[in-house]
Amino acid sequence: MVFGALLLTGASLTASVLVMQVAVLPLMFRYSKTVQRKMVFSNCINYPKNLDFDNPASCNIMGGRNFSIEFESKVDNCPIKIGIWHLVPCTVLRELLSTTSESTLCDRLHRELQNTRNTIVLYCHGNSNHRGSPHRLQMYKVFQDLNYHVITFDYRGYGDSTHIRPTERGVVEDALKVYAWLMDVVDKEKRPMVVLWGHSLGTAIASNLVANIEELCRSNDYKCLPAPDALVLEAPFNNLLEEIEKHPFSKLVSWLPYYKRSFIKPFSSSDEFSFTTDEYLAKVPGLPVLMLHSKGDRIVPYELAVKLHDCVARSRANGGAPVQFHVFDRGHNDLCEAPDLPVVVRDFLQVVKERECVKKRGINKI
Repeated sequence: MVFGALLLTGASLTASVLVMQVAVLPLMFRYSKTVQRKMVFSNCINYPKNLDFDNPASCNIMGGRNFSIEFESKVDNCPIKIGIWHLVPCTVLRELLSTTSESTLCDRLHRELQNTRNTIVLYCHGNSNHRGSPHRLQMYKVFQDLNYHVITFDYRGYGDSTHIRPTERGVVEDALKVYAWLMDVVDKEKRPMVVLWGHSLGTAIASNLVANIEELCRSNDYKCLPAPDALVLEAPFNNLLEEIEKHPFSKLVSWLPYYKRSFIKPFSSSDEFSFTTDEYLAKVPGLPVLMLHSKGDRIVPYELAVKLHDCVARSRANGGAPVQFHVFDRGHNDLCEAPDLPVVVRDFLQVVKERECVKKRGINKI
């Protein structure tokens, strides 16, 4: 009798799971924009919770300050606040620790950024969690050890930034505002190298920004901002449709005969996001690009990065800036632990600097 009850319970659970797979999930994905949005942005995942954003040192990050910028969003027609951290290079950090009091630290860090000749990395994180997530903290330390300044921020809907639903236009607007702020802060005459770095979903956000920066500036009544000196894409994908199709979640439902109609097609016609990185980067053949990917990445398959690289390379077949592709034996979030990562980044930026020097010599000869 007990055995029969267990069998009945098991059968009921199996039936429930099957109904969920073949009916409930397809309907939710096809008709619910909320479900689609959460699949893309995953901003409902918030780890670690109760983070003290005001104090980066509480995350074991030294030489940092927290601040925010506020603006009126033209995308969502509401006030937006973006939470930001600025972290200084290790060489600057050692001096600060010995000469600066806690009460004057923020002002000193701001002056350091204004007058720096060190490379600055503007970091666009991926979906889920916030700028204080452990693997992101590790990557910031890599940047600091390379003697780079780090500017990292949370899009709307993430961290301590304004909690409204994110869309592609919205998060790109956020990235634009932070980039514009940075361009306003640094020395205009002797501007240091500025690198835009995106991870996972952040690669598509960063690519959208650089590809459409002129149009974005016009729509926000800015003078046209200069492009960054280089774009680094960590764990990139070629476009959202193929990333959704190759995502581990899709394996649960890809056997359904109406899989593409229910799970893929809604993303092809969404007015909230497209994230077509391949199309974006084809517009900027003059921008140096470094792509970093791992063959063991289970979230963004390696093959999508190869497709993106091939597309970018084709767009530069008749000349253009260098595009490099480095492959690592890591996962999706632990490329920061790769021993050779600092060398790869340093060597690529040296190539960018030398190329810029050659261009300037050519202009001077003319």
